[in-house]
Amino acid sequence: MNIDQKISNELKILALEAINNAGSGHSGSVLSAGDILYTLYTKHLLTDEKGEAIDRDRFVLSNGHACAGLYAILAGLNYFDIKELNNFRKFGGLLTGHPEIEIPGVDASTGPLGQGVGNAVGMAIAESILNARFSLSHYTYCMVGDGCLEEGVGLEALSIAGLYKLNKFILLYDKNDVTLDGKLAKSNTDDMAMKFRSMNFNVCECDGHNIDEIDSAIERAKQEENRPSVIIFHTIIGKDTSLAGSNLSHGKVFDTDEIAQLKQKLNVTSPFLDLPESTKRRLNKIKQEISKKYQKRAKKHTEFLKKNKDLYEKYLKFINNDFSFAEKEFIENASTRQMNNKVLNEIAKEVENILVLSADLSSSTKVKIEKDSDYTVLNRLGKNIAMGIREHAMGSIANGIALHKGFNVICSTFLTFSNYLLPAIRMASIMHLPVMFAFSHSSIYDTPDGITHIPVEQLDQLRLIPDVLVCRPFNSSEIYQSYKWQFAGKQPVCLILSRSDIEYCPSNEDVKRGGYKLFVDNMTDAYIISSGSELPLAIEVMDKLENKYNLNVVSMLSMEIFELQSNKYKDSILSKPVFVIESSTAVKYLKYTDEDKIFSVKQFGSSGDEANLKKKYGFTSNVIAKKISKILDDIKEKNNKNSKIDE
Repeated sequence: MNIDQKISNELKILALEAINNAGSGHSGSVLSAGDILYTLYTKHLLTDEKGEAIDRDRFVLSNGHACAGLYAILAGLNYFDIKELNNFRKFGGLLTGHPEIEIPGVDASTGPLGQGVGNAVGMAIAESILNARFSLSHYTYCMVGDGCLEEGVGLEALSIAGLYKLNKFILLYDKNDVTLDGKLAKSNTDDMAMKFRSMNFNVCECDGHNIDEIDSAIERAKQEENRPSVIIFHTIIGKDTSLAGSNLSHGKVFDTDEIAQLKQKLNVTSPFLDLPESTKRRLNKIKQEISKKYQKRAKKHTEFLKKNKDLYEKYLKFINNDFSFAEKEFIENASTRQMNNKVLNEIAKEVENILVLSADLSSSTKVKIEKDSDYTVLNRLGKNIAMGIREHAMGSIANGIALHKGFNVICSTFLTFSNYLLPAIRMASIMHLPVMFAFSHSSIYDTPDGITHIPVEQLDQLRLIPDVLVCRPFNSSEIYQSYKWQFAGKQPVCLILSRSDIEYCPSNEDVKRGGYKLFVDNMTDAYIISSGSELPLAIEVMDKLENKYNLNVVSMLSMEIFELQSNKYKDSILSKPVFVIESSTAVKYLKYTDEDKIFSVKQFGSSGDEANLKKKYGFTSNVIAKKISKILDDIKEKNNKNSKIDE
């Protein structure tokens, strides 16, 4: 047995012992993919010491349940102390049950199968652009199992990789032909090699348990200049155990006796949850060699850039996201999708690293950099990237671009189609990625296309995702503020845009508070909270009741930002009767007021013109003003009665 196979076997045992110690995990894929991971990390993946440099090679484990094998090799290469494996899957431990980006050496949080494929494709797109601009060059590797390639998002993303000929993208396919419930043939008999060839991939097949073959296959894939590559590694799940080839090995926790038998079979003498000192020294030497190769590549690139001062300065601005923009107010009546188009294009004049992804709807969402070109195989500098009708992949690819760093990324579709992106938005939130998800056609009267295209519950769905900013602006100032929050780089932003025109009304300096009073607040009997396309209606209601009650309108640009304000500030609004007008289910507003004070939509929309739809749903100033007046009258009468009782 050669030294590489010996160390690879020791790492596989280490991973199985971590699973045994945790009492849960996925042993089967550790044994099917272990030799592939070992070969990649010790012979090909070039990265800096901390695994943070922008020009490092990336690796995404899309089949994240196989993480014990990844953690074992990361521990062996000293990304973290090997003792951390004692706390694998345990409360408070560093090493979670699926990879998370907080773990040193992990480039993407993965778990939902197929999401990581999209992330890796996004990273490869980012590399192709930085390569064209600054000659930055590195590889993006992604490991998948059979399950990742059954998920639609994975195939959507791979189709994009083939379309754009991302030759620095290399897919490592651990093909063991087994899923959790049984043989793969039970649910899928596709000819995967033919499918990949149809998507314009360079296809290679080899034995996934022969390190020399694995090494050679990866090297050949790296030489491909015109296509992405997939290496189909034929493997055996649970290899060398009594459950080899069986789906029962997938989530199996092998007991100490079974691991001892496997150790004897593989001639492994490692201490429990540890590696031999000789192996540690060998892996440390390998890591130093990797670091030297990376530093040589990085030095060559830096020397190239420094020969052109302007290019080098621009490169530093990109990788540090060191851009800013001035604010220009647009005083006009317009839909916020049109207003956003103007704001975005103004920002793009100053912020050069913006990328805009569209799921074939940029002509409708208006989310496009008008004076810039499209990203293509022949034009990597284009800032508008067509995703086709692939919303789910678009979201995961946008996340990958953000993970790579160097860009401000925006993607767009209709609000009702946000359902297709929810898994990607959730992952963006988990990873704190500053991706902007722009959604147009935000109201029940924004489209005549019928129930399938009319959003009702989507705003609440988005607001329920933790750490996501949902911004529903009504003018250019609020749109600019939404971009400021995105560019702050802390979390995803969902920008909700209208198709219907909105009558102009100015904001004030409190816009940064998320929710704020639009008008001077002297004596106010009640507040009407609204946002986006319903804000003019709220103002109409206020005007209709001005002779009877003093109302004020609160623009709730972002409920999440409003919640961050002091209790004193929030109480200045919420201590009075609060009404809400929003063309959605508006359930999140129940924390601020009672259900009878919320004018919302509790059923699916209908086709029709704006005037008739507003009438159908009671979204007219006459109807709402009458109801608010009745409620305030009742409150006034009740207060008067209580006052008399006190007397």
